[in-house]
Amino acid sequence: MNERRRQVVWLRDPVEDDAAVHASYPPEAEIVRMYGGMVEHAPMRSLERSREWVAWLKNHPFGKIVEADGRPVGEVRLHSLAPEDRKARLAIGLFSTEFLGKGIGRIAISMTLDHAFGAMGLHRVDLRVLSFNTRAIRCYMACGFVHEGTEREAALIGGEWHDDWIMGILSREHDRRGAAFEPSASL
Repeated sequence: MNERRRQVVWLRDPVEDDAAVHASYPPEAEIVRMYGGMVEHAPMRSLERSREWVAWLKNHPFGKIVEADGRPVGEVRLHSLAPEDRKARLAIGLFSTEFLGKGIGRIAISMTLDHAFGAMGLHRVDLRVLSFNTRAIRCYMACGFVHEGTEREAALIGGEWHDDWIMGILSREHDRRGAAFEPSASL
């Protein structure tokens, strides 16, 4: 029986020690490409750059470290907050391909949406994703996001144009029960 082990996922505030963990993961081609970059152009991580990243993450209205089984594995944030329209944009990134396909991102997004539509009182959360990033699109759709539009040829990657998808979810569309995830959470 090939059963996928359920991850215990938490969201927590970034701390200085996260810089060393972040710096320990070199840029991987698959991860960098999903952000719209090329690994040969990605700057190598250093402790100083990672310290700057931790400070940057702390300055978001909602910037959290994603932990799986007690280990920092990525970050999730809400940015571009528009309080008058009660909306924000979601971004998530895992540090390494070793963390992909385990449900970690899905749990972290669900928990972030719980907070966005609960404590933050938002009405809408949207995101942008490269159209070829099918893994992320499947995850976002599983979390309730819908494809709202396409910005054609919005990203030039490796000399080729790629579309950006705009996806969104409204507060009334989000399932706050969490029954499918059963996460252990600390916000």
